[in-house]
Amino acid sequence: MSDMILFLDNDEKPARQPPPGPVRVADYRIMPWPDGTRVTVELGFTPSQQSPALDVSILSTDGRVLRTMSMVGTVERRPAPTLHLPALEHDTKLAVLIEMLEDGQVTQQIVVPFEVGGSIIKQKVDDAPPRG
Repeated sequence: MSDMILFLDNDEKPARQPPPGPVRVADYRIMPWPDGTRVTVELGFTPSQQSPALDVSILSTDGRVLRTMSMVGTVERRPAPTLHLPALEHDTKLAVLIEMLEDGQVTQQIVVPFEVGGSIIKQKVDDAPPRG
């Protein structure tokens, strides 16, 4: 049995090999909790032969890092980490910074503004390579 973990779309047949190259974020959902205490960041990845490594950070409007977390070799197709927020007023403007990593280098960077306790933001990423 191979040690390779394959990240495939649900409609792809397992016999089909995904493209080589780094994993990229294809879409995301930023879900601020209504009580203002947390934010969940759900990520969809492109099909790949590699396990992704990434950092997710919460930034203030002046660029200060308020929270950060790293995922190395994740095996989930759609991870959805939840980050705790510091005590802030509802509607405080923040941003999620998503950085995909390969060999210690940032290969993709996405910044998504959101508001504490605000609406869910769902978006496809334009620079993701075409699937299939």
